[in-house]
Parts: sequence; C-alpha cells; structure tokens
Amino acid sequence: MRLSILLFASAVALAGTFSPAAAGYSRGGGFIAPGYGARAWGMGGAAVAAGADEGAVYWNPALLSLVERGRIGFSYVNLVPGTDARHSYLAYARAVKEGVLDGPGLAYAEHAIGLLYGNLMLELSDGRKYTENSLTLAYAYSPEYFVSIGASMGLLLSSSDIGEFDAKGTTLTVGLRVVLLEDLTLGLVGRHLFSRVMFDSGEDYNLDRSFTLGAAFRLLDNATVEGDLVAAYGGIARVVLGCEGRFFSDVLALRGGISSVIAGEGRTLPHMGIGVRLRRVDLDYNANFDGSEAFDDTHRFSLAVGL
Repeated sequence: MRLSILLFASAVALAGTFSPAAAGYSRGGGFIAPGYGARAWGMGGAAVAAGADEGAVYWNPALLSLVERGRIGFSYVNLVPGTDARHSYLAYARAVKEGVLDGPGLAYAEHAIGLLYGNLMLELSDGRKYTENSLTLAYAYSPEYFVSIGASMGLLLSSSDIGEFDAKGTTLTVGLRVVLLEDLTLGLVGRHLFSRVMFDSGEDYNLDRSFTLGAAFRLLDNATVEGDLVAAYGGIARVVLGCEGRFFSDVLALRGGISSVIAGEGRTLPHMGIGVRLRRVDLDYNANFDGSEAFDDTHRFSLAVGL
C-alpha cells in the first residue's frame, strides 16, 4: 500500500507540471472524439477509476489490468440527431500474463494489452464528406493488485472533400489506478500529453492536454459510485458524478449520471443507461439529454463479448 500511495502522489505532482487544456466536451477541432461505450456514458463518462472492460483502452489504460478474460466490443452513436454524423468504435482487450493473487477476489493481470479503432463519418448537406480514423494501442502493468499503470499510443488520420483538411498525427495518453481502501479506488488520466497533428498544407498543431481525477466507491456488493474532475482550459472544465447498480446475478445493470460542463458555455447534462448480460455477451444502451440549441439528445449502443 505504501508503494501505491507513493505512485499516486507522484502522478498528481507530475500532472501539475502540465498546462491543462481540454477533455470530455470539446471546443471543436479535429480528432476530439467522444469516449467509448454505452456503459461509461450511462454514468456520464465517469469511468477512469472503475470499470474492467474493453473501454479501458480509451478511458484509462491502467484499468486493463482488471479485464478478467479477452473481450471484444463495438460502440455506435449518431453525434447530432437529424444529421449524418456517425461515430463508432471497435475495441479489444486481453490479459497477457495473470498476476499472483493477493487474496480471494483479487484477480488481476500483471500485463494486459488493448486495441481501439475509431471512425467518425460526417456528411455535409452539399454531399461532401469528412472522415476521421484512429488506431490506439494500449498496455497496462500491474506489479500487484492494488496499483496499475497504463499508457496508450494513438495514430490519427483524416480525409475530406474539403480542401487542405487531410491530416495525420499521433498522441500519447497515460493512466494510473490505485486502490486506497477496500471500497475506494482512485484513477488519474493524462490525455494527449504528447501529440502532433500535421496537415497536408504543411501546418501542424498539438491536441489540447487534459487531466481527469476520479474516485470510485463500492456500495454494498452490487453498486458503484464514481466522481470525476476534468482539468481543462486552465481550470476545472467538467465535473461528473455517475452510478451503476447490478442486479439478478449481474444480468441487469442500471446506470445514471450527471455532468456539469464549466468551460465555455456551461450546462448540466443528465445521463442514463441500461445493460443486459447474457452469459459472456453484454448489451448496453445510453441516452444523453442535452437541451442546448446546438445539440440534442443522443443515443449510444454497445455490444461486447467475452472471449
């Protein structure tokens, strides 16, 4: 436990040396894709401290150490209802080497890997199209059950009928998970810590860095509550609180969350979700309720299979 606390404190100190920028909700621009999966978004995107599924490749690569078996998943959402703005993910995660058990119920992987492919397709009213593709490779190392460290490298590629919008780039994200108490887990993610996007026109830019600090509490045996703070734009840009309850021997999952966007035009969004697990198959649905004029309610669907 001393090692866990020391690593967490070191990561917090490291995060403070960077200038925070953007996460969760974007000011716009290329390669700012929404997070993976209906499960996480059913909790408002509070998914950096809890959640052992293939979505860890995006939310916090350190959580890959808790994936019990290989998993493959697909997620889909139409970002702006009434338009053709489709975004989908295909994710894969698996343990490479099981860790030495410290006690009953403490299964983990000493080494784990993940892969995430994302596709964004926008079609304008005049028939022109814009496409983004991303490929992310993630790795997690866990010297013991109570702490894990992860990192992911993303390759980015965009193409468009619009002149000089073709681009390619890379980005690096790191994550940390620390169990402080039996029912309390902390997660820390630094997103786009090092990145570069280069346009065919010769111009280039860096994706905005962001930092998410999350704390997850396990209530009883079937419920989890997580709260996240996202640092962006020189301060706190987003606050999230989400919960998940699992019932009937994990067959049914009910989720809810609320997120408060502080950066830019502030607004508060409610989220809800439901999931069904049938043997090794997970079906999840999520709705985000956005009353602003520029956006609308969105509906996300996910399908995952344990291998």
